[in-house]
Amino acid sequence: MGRKAATKATPEKEANDLAMLTFLSALADGATVGEATTEAGINRATAYRWKESDAEFAAAWDESLEEGTELLEREAVRRAVHGVEEPVVYQGQLTPIYEHNPDGTLRMVETRERNAAGRMVTVQKPVQAVDAEGNPRFLTIRKPSDTLMIFMLKSRRPNTYRERGSIDHTSGGKPLAPAVAAGGVLVVPGIMADAAAWTKAVSDATPADEKGGA
Repeated sequence: MGRKAATKATPEKEANDLAMLTFLSALADGATVGEATTEAGINRATAYRWKESDAEFAAAWDESLEEGTELLEREAVRRAVHGVEEPVVYQGQLTPIYEHNPDGTLRMVETRERNAAGRMVTVQKPVQAVDAEGNPRFLTIRKPSDTLMIFMLKSRRPNTYRERGSIDHTSGGKPLAPAVAAGGVLVVPGIMADAAAWTKAVSDATPADEKGGA
């Protein structure tokens, strides 16, 4: 029996394979499904159709999505612990970084400027530092994120860092009686689900002049 010839890849299949790889790579880099489809040059419907019809692609999708989520988690931890660089703003202006001489004094340069009277005068100004690309440098501060830290701790140890302000809306497995208005006062029975206790609570909340006048 002769050997079956391999199926020749068509241009359409090659294009689809490339789009799939691009889509999966974007997901692994932390992109959303929408961002990944845009990068791959396909629409969302096409991506989900591939996922339904191709088990191998569906498994790769889940794996890439997990890789992307782990990448985002690592970035969140970095920002929570080490923070991000933020510019230092003073009186609405970025704070420049100036160059210093070996003795610690500011490095100054002479420049010609026009003074308030309109005359050209020579003034000395500090030299602003520049980066490797020649861009002026400004002062920054690294600020960790307390909010991100809280979320990370809650996700890792929910039993330890969960919210403590939860309200128990049951009493011995029975629902609480609803609140009612008596004499203009909202009466909340708390844990009283007993009918007699509820009736007494309403009566106590009703002003005396309203009890007998109905």
